[in-house]
Formats: sequence, C-alpha cells, structure tokens
Amino acid sequence: MPKSKTRKHHHDYKPPPNAEKAKKNRSAVLIAMIVCGILGMGIAFFAFDDAIWLLAGAVVGAAVGYLAGKQLDRSFSKK
Repeated sequence: MPKSKTRKHHHDYKPPPNAEKAKKNRSAVLIAMIVCGILGMGIAFFAFDDAIWLLAGAVVGAAVGYLAGKQLDRSFSKK
C-alpha cells in the first residue's frame, strides 16, 4: 500500500514577499486624446464651420490630449 502521509502535498503558488508586482497597463493618454479631440472639433466648428477646420481642430486637440495624458501618467506614477 502507498504511504500517502509521506508524499509531498500540493500547495497553491505563493510569490515571495519581496517580489515586485506587475504594473497595470492603464494609461490616461487615449482618453485625454479623445476628449481633447472632440473639444478641438467643437471649437473649430463654432469658430470656422468648415470641414477642413474641423479636421485640423481634431488633430490639434488630439495632440494636446496626448501631451496632457503623458503628463497625467507621469504625475500619477510618482507615489
């Protein structure tokens, strides 16, 4: 008969206490680009009322949103 009390028991994996936890891949860049792009389109619509200016407003707004999102990520990464 097998000796079940002497065999190694199964345990769940537990990481060592000093292991570094993985960062979540969440970023504010995409949300800031979308919001600022829509705001840029709105401002261009009321200022110029032309399709080319709407596109330019969206591009400039997205660029501003990219920079603002990067700055938010940098400021929130510091604890």
